[in-house]
Amino acid sequence: KMSDEEYSYEYGSEDNYEYGSGEGEDINDDLIAIENAFYEGDDCRQDQPKRAIELFQKVVDIGGDRDEEIKFKFNALEHLVMLHYRMGDMRSMSKCYNEMLGYTSQVTRNECTTSINNILDVVSSCDDISTISDLYDLTLKSLKSGGNERLWFGTKARLAKVYIQSGAYDLADKTIAELHACCKGNDGKDEPSKGTYLLEVYGLIIQLCTAMKDTVRMKEIYPKITSLDTAVEDPRTMGFIREEGGKMYMAAGQWETAYNEFYEGFRNYQEAGNKRAKDCLKYVVLANMLALSDINPFAAREAKVYQEEKEVAAMMELRMAYESNDLIWFERTLKNRANKILDDMFIMAYVDPLRLGIREQVLVAMVRPYSRITIPFISKELNLAEDDVEKLLVKLILEERLKAKIDRMGNVLEMEKEQSASGRNYEAIVGWAESLNEAALALTARI
Repeated sequence: KMSDEEYSYEYGSEDNYEYGSGEGEDINDDLIAIENAFYEGDDCRQDQPKRAIELFQKVVDIGGDRDEEIKFKFNALEHLVMLHYRMGDMRSMSKCYNEMLGYTSQVTRNECTTSINNILDVVSSCDDISTISDLYDLTLKSLKSGGNERLWFGTKARLAKVYIQSGAYDLADKTIAELHACCKGNDGKDEPSKGTYLLEVYGLIIQLCTAMKDTVRMKEIYPKITSLDTAVEDPRTMGFIREEGGKMYMAAGQWETAYNEFYEGFRNYQEAGNKRAKDCLKYVVLANMLALSDINPFAAREAKVYQEEKEVAAMMELRMAYESNDLIWFERTLKNRANKILDDMFIMAYVDPLRLGIREQVLVAMVRPYSRITIPFISKELNLAEDDVEKLLVKLILEERLKAKIDRMGNVLEMEKEQSASGRNYEAIVGWAESLNEAALALTARI
C-alpha cells in the first residue's frame, strides 16, 4: 500500500506549482484580447466608426510580433485607414497606411495585394488629387523597396488611370512615360520580353489619347499595339484597345476596318467576362451596316449568346430594316425608347450616316426601273426636301453608283441608256415574277 508521503511526492506539492502562472497562458490571453477587440471593432465599424477606431487601435497597440498577431495588426490597420478616410482625417489615414505598409513583408503576397487594392479602390474616388498622389507614392515606395515588381507596376498603372479619369492629363502622361521606360532595353527600344507590360502601357496611352481626343497620336501608336508580340495577351486590356481602335477607324469613315476591330474587341471582352462585350457587339452591328457588309455578325457562336438580349435584339432588327431598305421600319426601331439605341452616345453620333446610307439604297432601288423620274416625286417618296434629294443624287452620280444626269431646268433625273436598259430588265423580271405568282394562285384554286 502507498503511503500519503509517497502519494504527495509523486504528483508534487501545491507549493511547487502555481496555477495560471505559465508564460504560454499569458500569450493566449493576449491573443484572445486581440481577437475580441478586432471582431468587436469589425461589428461596429459601419454604425459606430469612432468606437471601431478605438478597438482597432487597441489591436495595433497590444499586438506582438507573432505571426497571428501581426495578421490581426495588419488587418486592423487596413480598417483604420478606411475609417480615418471616411471620417475625413487624412493625416491619421496616412499615418496608419504607412504603418500598415511596414508589415507587407510579414504577410502573404495575396494578403498584401488585396489590402492595398481595397484601400486604393476607396481612396481613388477622392476629389483631392494631391491626397491620392501622396497615398500612391507611399505605396509605390514600399513596393519598390520590397521587390514586388508586378504589384508595383500594376499600382503605378492604376495611378495613371486615376489621373486620366480626373483630367490630370500631364500627370498621367508623365506616369505612363515612367512605366514605358521600365519596358525598354539599354538601346532605348521596347524590350520584346516585356510584351505583357508593354501591352498595358500602350493600353494606357490609348486611354489618354481617347480622353484628350488626340487622334494623331493614337493613329501613330495603334499599329505598334496590334503588331506587338506578346506570349499572353490579357483579354481585358485587348478588349479595350480593340474597341478604341474601332472607334478611331469609325471616325475616319473606315467602316470595314472598324467592323473587324470591334469584333476583336467583343471577342476579347467576352473571353474576359467583361460586361462591355454587349456594347461592343452593338458597335459591331453598327459598323457592319455602315460598311454595307453581307456578313451576318450573329452567325458566330460567340455572338449568338447575346441574341436574346433586348438591346442587341433591337440592333438586329435595325440591321434587318436597313437591309430591307425599309425607312419606316428603320425609323420606328431607332426611335423606340424601349430599344435604348439612342441612349448610347457613340451610336447616336452615327445615326445620320446610317440614315444617309439607307436613303441612298432606297433611292438607287427606286430610280432603277425608270428612264426619267422627277425630283419632286423622289422627294415625296423619301419624305426628304428636294435640295437634299439633289445632294444625294449628286453624291451617287459622283461615286458612280448611279449612271444618270440631272436636268435642272426640268427638275428631272435622266438615266443613261445602260441604266435604263437594266431598269427595263428589272421591270421585266418583276412582271415575270408576278405572272408566276398569279399562275400558282390559279393552280391552287383549281386543286
